[in-house]
This record gives sequence, structure tokens and C-alpha cells, in this order.
Amino acid sequence: MNNNINLKLPALEVGQILDALYLRMEAWEYTEEYLNTGQIHEPYCVEECSSAYEARRIADYYKEIIQSIEKQVGFLSR
Repeated sequence: MNNNINLKLPALEVGQILDALYLRMEAWEYTEEYLNTGQIHEPYCVEECSSAYEARRIADYYKEIIQSIEKQVGFLSR
């Protein structure tokens, strides 16, 4: 079921939510990179998943959420 929820938040709070979503997306992108290369870079940790493909799908899902929020509030994509 795909229900929409309308929230009314101060712009600063929306910015904080976007910052957190970007961090999650980057963590999953890093996990994908690690699973593909086997190399670890500080300060990220590797998320638990079954494959690089799964990590990419999760990162892409975060990206979709970010883009949806930015489009609704008029932010330019990073």
C-alpha cells in the first residue's frame, strides 16, 4: 500500500532530515564499493547485506527519497 503523508516542518528540520538521508545513502554506496573491491576507507563502516547489488539497491532507494523531498521543497540536487 502506498499512502502519502503530508508533513509540515520548518526548513531547517527538512535540511537535517536530508543530511541524515545523504549519510545513509553514502554508507550504502561505501558498502557496495567495499563488496566490489574489498578495500576499507575510514571513517565508514560496512553495512550488513548479502551482496553489492543489494547495497546498490538500498543506496538507490535512499537517493529516490532524497530526490523526492528535494523536488517537493525546491532544493537543487547536490
